[in-house]
Amino acid sequence: MERNVNIGRKTSTFAVLISHSPLRSAFWWQLLTGDVKMESFKKWGLRPLSLKGISYLAILMAIQIVLSRLVVGNANVQFGFAFITAALIGRWYGPFWSVGIAIIVDFISTMISGQAYFIGFALSAVVAALIYSFAFFQHPKIGLVRIIVVVLLITVVINIFMNSYWVSILAHTNFWYFLPMRLVKNCISAPLQIGILYWILNNKTINRMEPQVFK
Repeated sequence: MERNVNIGRKTSTFAVLISHSPLRSAFWWQLLTGDVKMESFKKWGLRPLSLKGISYLAILMAIQIVLSRLVVGNANVQFGFAFITAALIGRWYGPFWSVGIAIIVDFISTMISGQAYFIGFALSAVVAALIYSFAFFQHPKIGLVRIIVVVLLITVVINIFMNSYWVSILAHTNFWYFLPMRLVKNCISAPLQIGILYWILNNKTINRMEPQVFK
């Protein structure tokens, strides 16, 4: 009995120390203590979707699946357009929904292509969705500098390193074998992505189409 009391005192002391520290505002502390309010989730987009939000999301998913199959270029250097819908989903729906959609779209696209499913590319899609969401969600004005940083981050972290590593695993080759080729490809595609995203995210017609996605 005395041991239980001592443990209880230690736990209480620890809780008091934490509650008076900056860690109290952290999400994990709110979750641990049960002091989680709905406002804590809104910045992550963790909210129920409206009927219009569901409809737009289904349309964007269908467009992204089509765009994932649409590439321009030859076997060595290809340019795709799926990043457009990924950026729009990230901006309109936030991290929570974007991550789920990224996983679903990656799986469906792989099944349609007839290729073997590889979880590495799903991880790349999730990281890209998080980057787009954190950079664009709840930002009414998307400046050129923000877009450049986002595109460069995705280009370096995902396209050049992560995806090159996944390709080397699937091809049973050394990581550095594909790297020069992918560096050339991404050096060409990055400026195009920056220009397209800046036009799309600041287009008045598209911004007027932005739905009230949440209830």
